[in-house]
Amino acid sequence: MEEFIRLPPCFGNAADSRKKNGKSAFQYVFQEEKRMLHTAFEPYEEFLVEYIRKPEKSDMKVQHYHDTYEIYLQISGDRTLILNDVRYTLRPGDLYILKPFEIHYTESRESDSYERYIINLPVPVLHSLLTEGETRLLLHKLDSCVLHLSDEQAAVVLEHFKKADACHNRSGFLAEKLLCSVILQLLVLLGELLEDAGAQDTLDGKSIQPEIVSVIHYINTHYQENITLDAAAGLVHMSRYHFCRLFGSATGATFLEYLYNVRLSKVHQLLLDTRLPLSQIAEKCGFTSTAHLSRVFRDAYGVSPREFRKSAADKELPEQQ
Repeated sequence: MEEFIRLPPCFGNAADSRKKNGKSAFQYVFQEEKRMLHTAFEPYEEFLVEYIRKPEKSDMKVQHYHDTYEIYLQISGDRTLILNDVRYTLRPGDLYILKPFEIHYTESRESDSYERYIINLPVPVLHSLLTEGETRLLLHKLDSCVLHLSDEQAAVVLEHFKKADACHNRSGFLAEKLLCSVILQLLVLLGELLEDAGAQDTLDGKSIQPEIVSVIHYINTHYQENITLDAAAGLVHMSRYHFCRLFGSATGATFLEYLYNVRLSKVHQLLLDTRLPLSQIAEKCGFTSTAHLSRVFRDAYGVSPREFRKSAADKELPEQQ
């Protein structure tokens, strides 16, 4: 059993944004989470607050990323975060901030149950709350990190999450104003926490096995090349079996899942930020053809690259030749 309190966005036209394919936003996001085995990217076009309490062990099925800032607060239980070749053990009072497109993975290793809050904050929402200068200053501070908060700090942050939760349950102009105010207060608080954080406040993680790190770095820098499982195992002089076992244990993904996750994260950025034709995107991101890219993309996201690009209506960039 698991308890979800999902609070979809109220920025913009909430009535329209809460329906996708005839389903409520709650149903849609829940179904997307159940498809995590095949989904590397979780899209949050608008602001999202999520509270989850799970009384049994629960692992993500694959590494994934978002196009948003993610702010996570561990309330109870333990949780493991794998980020940038490092494994962190999250305990009550621990908080992490992820920048957009950070590939990560969480799992339960040291306890079966846990409770946490997450806020996913798209950059366009920040622009709607702050001036350009304020946004630039804030984003400079909001670097990916994992912090341990004091009991007092954790209580203050938790109170902001709960206020955002309550505002999302309301409707009307005043509720939106209140939500904006709460988010601004939380962002200011996070900026202060990051400025004041010392070495004792930053969680130390355990490094992943060096051989696996070297393969991860190789994939991250050579994803556009034809990288095979045999070649990856050969780089670190391991058998396929031994390599697959260590790679899966370290990353929570198979070799091919991780490779496609990296490639799809690059595809996603190019689809949003450029008007490059799909043939060039496929070539730049390691796919053998447009058809290959489209097949993998549809398997992961449920839509074609063209449909995905079309849905990003706010991106009006000039066509590149």
